[in-house]
Amino acid sequence: MKKSRKLVEHAKHLSSSDLYNFILHSNKYIPNNYQIKIYHARELSNEYQKQIIELFEMNMKILYEQSNDGYNFDEKQNELFSNQSRYLLILSSNNLLLAFAHFRFDIDYGSRVLYLYELQVNKNYQGQGLGQWIVEQMKLFCQKTQMLKIILTVYKINKKAIDFYMKKCQFEIDITDSSDEHVDYIILSFTL
Repeated sequence: MKKSRKLVEHAKHLSSSDLYNFILHSNKYIPNNYQIKIYHARELSNEYQKQIIELFEMNMKILYEQSNDGYNFDEKQNELFSNQSRYLLILSSNNLLLAFAHFRFDIDYGSRVLYLYELQVNKNYQGQGLGQWIVEQMKLFCQKTQMLKIILTVYKINKKAIDFYMKKCQFEIDITDSSDEHVDYIILSFTL
């Protein structure tokens, strides 16, 4: 457990440029020559924060409102921009946010993980491989930081996202998923 904590702490302290360099040296081509940026939440400009919230709400607000817990803007904003939060942004040439991943390095049920809190792609850019490309970068970050798996939650009613993660990205239902019919989400993971 001591080794796991040490590895997670090391991953948490990697700079944004350290993570960006993992991508640069991976030979995983950046789609359509879009701009790729990596930030700690504290490094995000107000404009990027605004675009992140707008894209999140465009894709997810209705699902949250239909969930058992509902949608609480303040809670979500605190989660999105926590000191532990990291971001991978895909931007157009004029700095329009096309897609993003919000992730953290953490210990989850004793395992060192990259926890993927959000993966959002603008509806106009879905189906072009951006989401899959982002997941590949998350796998790369896991590999480079010695995390054991990527973990995420997805609403059960979000069949499109479940299919994406399970069929296109080879995620499986995680051992920590409760399979409780009263819970409106499932826990998925990709083990490296």
